[in-house]
Formats: sequence, structure tokens, C-alpha cells
Amino acid sequence: MPCTPDAVQVLRKANILVAPAMAAGAGGVVAGELELNHECSLMNWSPEDFESKLQEAMKQTYQRAIKAATDFGYQKESPEALVHGAVISAFLTIAQAMTDQDCV
Repeated sequence: MPCTPDAVQVLRKANILVAPAMAAGAGGVVAGELELNHECSLMNWSPEDFESKLQEAMKQTYQRAIKAATDFGYQKESPEALVHGAVISAFLTIAQAMTDQDCV
């Protein structure tokens, strides 16, 4: 759930990492996709397999956000890096998909 700007300031002052809502919410989307793939493939996944796949997807989301942030001039250690990086990464992903489909 997103935080108010005041709440974000409190968290940052306490050195608590603030994950952008769009990146944090990706976990629900990934979990849904994993469940759908599991049902369609008729494979038997253990809860540990599911957790491992979800963790890997979220790790990739984090890495893409940090890479986008640093590629666009944010310091990795900056409290804003993850938030801006997630927005940049999402934009670039959508822009690439639109380009691939000749929408732009």
C-alpha cells in the first residue's frame, strides 16, 4: 500500500527502504502468473518451488529498478533511487513493447 509523503519521510529518517508501490505490487501479479502457469502446465510445484520463483522474479524487479536509476544518474544508495528507477524501468518496458508492436 502506498505511503503518504509524511510517512515516507518518517521511514527514510529511520533508514527504512521504501519500495515503490508499482514494484511492490508486482509480487501479486507474478504470483497470479505463476498460479496460472502452474494450472495450465499441470506441473506439481511445492510451496518452496513457488516461493523460489516468486523471490527470483522480485529480485529481477529490484535489479531492473536499480539499474534504470543508475543509468539515469541516480546514486544507488540514494533513498530516491528505487522509486525513480521503478518508474523509469516501467516506462522503458512499456515504450519497448509499444515500439515492438509498431504502436509508435
